[in-house]
Amino acid sequence: MSRRRLAWIAAVGAIVASCVPAGAAADGLAAVPVTRLPFPERGYVVAMPGGGGLDGSEIEVRENGRLVEDVHVSPLAGSGLRFGVVLAIDASESMAGAPYDAALEAAGVFLGQRRPGEQLGFVAFNGEVTVVQAPTQDDAALGRALAAPPGLAYGTRIYDALARSLKLLKSARTSAASIVLLSDGADLGSVRDLDHVVAEARRQSVRIFTVGLRSKAFDAAALRELATRTGGAYVEATSPEELETIYAELGSRLASEYLVRYRSDARPESSVDVEIAVEGIGDASLDYVAPTPSRVAAYHQSFVSRFVLSPGSIAVVGLLVAALIAWALIVLVRGPKKDVVERITEFSDGMRPVVAEGDSVAMRKALAGAQYTRGWWARLERDLEVARLEVTPVQVAALTGGAALVLVALLATQSLVFALVGFVAPPLVARSFVRMKVNAVRNEFADQLPAALQVLASALRAGHSFSGALGVVVDNTREPARSELRRIAHDDQLGVAPEVAIRRVAERMANTDLEQVALLAELQRTSGGNSAEVLDTVVQTIRERGELRRLIRTLTAQGRMARWILTALPVVLGLFLWFMQPEIMNSFFGSAGGQVALLVAVSMIAVGSLIIQRIIEIDV
Repeated sequence: MSRRRLAWIAAVGAIVASCVPAGAAADGLAAVPVTRLPFPERGYVVAMPGGGGLDGSEIEVRENGRLVEDVHVSPLAGSGLRFGVVLAIDASESMAGAPYDAALEAAGVFLGQRRPGEQLGFVAFNGEVTVVQAPTQDDAALGRALAAPPGLAYGTRIYDALARSLKLLKSARTSAASIVLLSDGADLGSVRDLDHVVAEARRQSVRIFTVGLRSKAFDAAALRELATRTGGAYVEATSPEELETIYAELGSRLASEYLVRYRSDARPESSVDVEIAVEGIGDASLDYVAPTPSRVAAYHQSFVSRFVLSPGSIAVVGLLVAALIAWALIVLVRGPKKDVVERITEFSDGMRPVVAEGDSVAMRKALAGAQYTRGWWARLERDLEVARLEVTPVQVAALTGGAALVLVALLATQSLVFALVGFVAPPLVARSFVRMKVNAVRNEFADQLPAALQVLASALRAGHSFSGALGVVVDNTREPARSELRRIAHDDQLGVAPEVAIRRVAERMANTDLEQVALLAELQRTSGGNSAEVLDTVVQTIRERGELRRLIRTLTAQGRMARWILTALPVVLGLFLWFMQPEIMNSFFGSAGGQVALLVAVSMIAVGSLIIQRIIEIDV
């Protein structure tokens, strides 16, 4: 056998018997710590020289001289840990021809010896660093990567390629990893340096195995230092033909690695010297500092978690629920979009009077001066006048705002949710009270309307004009019909068309029956005819509708009672539980989650009550 052949075999054997200065002995046992194991769990990857086997009876582990019990040994491929290798291959112009082809064939041999569960990646470097394949277990993807390697180019960025390989392994979240680097020259063009790469490799406990292909620009010192300082091994090939055997031996060595795992009893912040000895092989020495809770990275909550757990989230949820309730109220209580006259006009051609041209809103603004169509302030003023309340809108707003501020100041000390309820409650109570009074007046007006129209028909039949007959009605009726019909008479005296004046009152009193009278007045003014007989028919229709409305109200009485019972039941039950178990209920009301649940429950009760009201209220 030639001297050159013997030297090559010795170099290959150096891979098998290579050791880490801090983690191996001269006799060939190598050990590397495993990352991503929570302390006090400790793990080491032990490489057996020559690919021999290892079991728990052959190994001893000592920490600071004390024998460690319950040491578990298993092949790395069956340990359940993430492990992987990145092949970094020189693709500079000096590798053109046989060297580059041999390097790719050697990588294929290494791929054939991949262990089950091992992730394998492929990086090529020259003037740029190219990730041909990120670490994966997909054999097909790895085969395609080796079949389509990048082209050769100027440059040899060895250290940048190693830094990129370390990032790939970190992204793959490997607990045990290695890098196998092949180059035929010295580093040229890297941004990183050797010390930076070594420090990062040690931080990640990644071994770097280097293979040098002899050439004119070959720098064995840098490759040897990379391998020695990171716990790997360096081997030199004198020809491209030797690469395949070198990679095969290297793959065999990595395939014979074992995981040694145990539970440490070292005290926090103490220095620990570890000795791993295998019977008949040798031993390896390492050291570490036992971590402490203070060295664990602080737990940082996400923005969503911080927002949900903050008091501001309660206010935001409350505002959203309040907006949802307001929207539900608007949808549920909003009346029909078109009145009787507008619906009748849709079926007539050329019958629309000149004063009513355009949409209904524009007509009312033009004819009524838009007194009651300019926002909620004007509607509040109208409602207060219809309800016969001797207060102004300014006084109502001042009283409501003052009550809201007082409640917010009192309840804010308990909870932001209660403060929000205190802010919303006074306007809702004030609005409900005004609406109740307005509805009472309007219902009384609706009850008086048939008798008043009967008097109007009698006056017309006696020979009075419409204005004179309206004066007779005003003199012979009582409140609230008297004051509302007097408005029609006053408008008629001021020159306003009778149908326009009647529609104003119909809008004020929310009375669709009066719309028919307005239509009758418009027809009588434009076409003439016997208004008394038509008015008698209208009165009869109104009386029949009133009877039907009262019948429906009687039939839905049970539904209204059920609505109030279902609405009050959760409130009464909550007060009862508060009286019987104050400690439990106080803790419920005192927590942020309980307050949000309470607000959601109140909102659901309110929405459910409105839905029941919408079901049982039938328009006739």
